[in-house]
Amino acid sequence: MCGISGILKLNGEKVSEAEITNLNNAVSHRGPDGFGVWHERNVALGHRRLAIIDLTTGAQPMWNIEKTIGITFNGEIYNYLTLRAELEAQGYKFATNSDTEVIINAYAHWGDSCVKHLRGMFAFAIVDLNRKRLFIARDHLGIKPLVYYHDDSVFAFASEIQALSQIPGVNLDKDLQAIDQYLWLQYIPAPRTIYKHMHKLAPGHYMSVTFAGEVSKPEKYWQIEFKPDNRKSEADWIAELEQMLLDSVKGHMIADVPLGAFLSGGLDSSAVVAMMAQLSDRPIKTFCIGFEDQNYNESAFTDIVAKRWHTDHHCEILQADALSILPAIVRHYGEPFGDSSAIPTYYVSQMTRQHVTVALSGDGGDELFAGYDSYKAWAGLQNQTPKWRKLLHMSQNSTLANWLKLVNYIPADFRIKLWRPEYQTLTQMPLELFEAEFRKTQSYDEVTKAQYMDINTYMPFDILTKVDIASMMHALEVRTPLIDVNVMEFVATMPSSFKLKQNGESFESKAILKKLLEKYYDKQFIYRKKQGFALPVNQWLKQGSQKSNHIRDRLLASDANINTYFQSSVVEELLNNKGAGGAVWLLLCLEEWLAQNEN
Repeated sequence: MCGISGILKLNGEKVSEAEITNLNNAVSHRGPDGFGVWHERNVALGHRRLAIIDLTTGAQPMWNIEKTIGITFNGEIYNYLTLRAELEAQGYKFATNSDTEVIINAYAHWGDSCVKHLRGMFAFAIVDLNRKRLFIARDHLGIKPLVYYHDDSVFAFASEIQALSQIPGVNLDKDLQAIDQYLWLQYIPAPRTIYKHMHKLAPGHYMSVTFAGEVSKPEKYWQIEFKPDNRKSEADWIAELEQMLLDSVKGHMIADVPLGAFLSGGLDSSAVVAMMAQLSDRPIKTFCIGFEDQNYNESAFTDIVAKRWHTDHHCEILQADALSILPAIVRHYGEPFGDSSAIPTYYVSQMTRQHVTVALSGDGGDELFAGYDSYKAWAGLQNQTPKWRKLLHMSQNSTLANWLKLVNYIPADFRIKLWRPEYQTLTQMPLELFEAEFRKTQSYDEVTKAQYMDINTYMPFDILTKVDIASMMHALEVRTPLIDVNVMEFVATMPSSFKLKQNGESFESKAILKKLLEKYYDKQFIYRKKQGFALPVNQWLKQGSQKSNHIRDRLLASDANINTYFQSSVVEELLNNKGAGGAVWLLLCLEEWLAQNEN
């Protein structure tokens, strides 16, 4: 786990050591254990290292023995030992014991297709001196970030947007349509960023740039395909799922540094801890945070898991001071990001890093096993949504328009009112990515459509982005054994009836996972109401509270930055809506980002 960066001058100018060093330093928090840069003529690579595997010889940028292929790499390759043996059999030599060198030789052997052989989380850039090109790639599911900037004179990349925004002379023109998409979704979907000339490399994609300045379009090398196998029984699926999860967790536990697990008390992290406990010869270190507000506190359930597996458990009850740490959070995300659970993720990462360097999480379980209540609504099974959003039964009309109604935070009609008149046409722009992905779901049943859309949008652009940035602020590596390409491809063969199961007039989400967990936990623990991992924003907005007054004063101030784009009277209308806390949080995060970045 590291921070990576690089520069390629498209006009042939030389890259100075100071330029790549400054860019590299901008991601220093991601890698406190080592620093490395390489530059030659018009190309340069930078690397900040968080040492996890091969602590003594894994420094980067790293080169093959012939010194013709160099790499800067962020992530972990869990099948690197198998790949190494395969490459050694083909005659490739290794000077280190690192997974990084395996990628180099995999590229030498398979070329761009090397990414198809990797099982893990990764974002990397390779300099190929023979072919005179830069090759960048991102993992199948988007666990690790990779952002690039491109104009007529330079192509640059880094792990974080905020790093690229510090390049001298960079064009930071804002993409206002991206802001509208943020208000819609609470994140900006790839390939967009808040800046017109800066882009996210999408999950499962790679691209190349020649030293002469020819920039290829990103190319997709993998996507999930749902092909249900109806021949297996429930018992067969449970047995195979358990073995698949054990195999994934085992691979994700490989490390030469102290390792633990996030334990929220939910089913997904509880499943991961159960698997870890069976695979370890010593107590697992587990970490949780709780809140004084019991509506947002699952720490009692974490105690059940910790006692069941005799973990070395660490739990802190917090009065989260979200408003004071908001500036730091916003700075690191580099663009408006409105998922309020970034705050508790920040706190649990901060606490965890005091004890270990690597933590496994249960992220991805809701997408894998249809765990969100929205899946029931989308399938027309129930109609329970906040008053702020009105939702139709979807089963008779499973269109993209209805899917977007389901996932929006500020509906289109309200966004039209919110924007100043000169910007209101922005809300009529299509979401190109969503349209392209939804077209691929036409042969899927309703539940599978929802899973596919979330796996290709919400999961990488919200969940995984949130965890990566919040954890790497503290130089903590978070691994996601449920979000593993082998696990994903396996679950994609499971009929949706095993995920969202009908029991009389009710429906059970995560049905197959719950049946598996009956082996490890009491039914009372398993079959309980789902609880989220977010902040009580609606509570904060109650009139007269200190937080409410602060938020209102900031968003309604005459010199508020959002006044450039939005109508203050409509902002006030939003603040007076008791159920609109999530939307207000979006505006607060945007106001903070604009305050830091207006130019």
